[in-house]
Amino acid sequence: MQPWIVMARSKAKLTGRLVIASAVILTAVTMALAAIGVGPRFTRVNGKDAIRIASADVHRGDIRFFSYRDDTGKEIRFILGRSESGQAQGALDACQQCAQYRKGYTSSRGFLVCRFCGNRYRLDATAGLGSCAPIKLPLHESGKSITVETSDLMKHRGLF
Repeated sequence: MQPWIVMARSKAKLTGRLVIASAVILTAVTMALAAIGVGPRFTRVNGKDAIRIASADVHRGDIRFFSYRDDTGKEIRFILGRSESGQAQGALDACQQCAQYRKGYTSSRGFLVCRFCGNRYRLDATAGLGSCAPIKLPLHESGKSITVETSDLMKHRGLF
């Protein structure tokens, strides 16, 4: 076989491998950006003094997004989840650092992902990178419901 034929085949194999590697990388980057760019679905909730959500609606490992409108029509978004140990937890859909961009979080594989900076947190995270961490939302679980006081949401309405 001629040496130039061997070189041409080697070059074709290398080109094919580069095309496949580029496609894999492009797919991974696209999926990562889509996860950050596409927001979660919010369940609209109501309540005058308190919002009650059925405990059974938030399963272990779940992260659920909710939207509350105050008397002036301002939307305040919050997140409820349940740890693997069964503890209900809450946070606002904003953080002190990135709230100015009004993007909030999305969820991926049990983590909250900041839609602005891309940092990932567990809902029960107590500290974050550069102040980008979920702002805790007090809640109370008793019987068959999780209760969030509307006054706790109103304290942070300026973030939305």
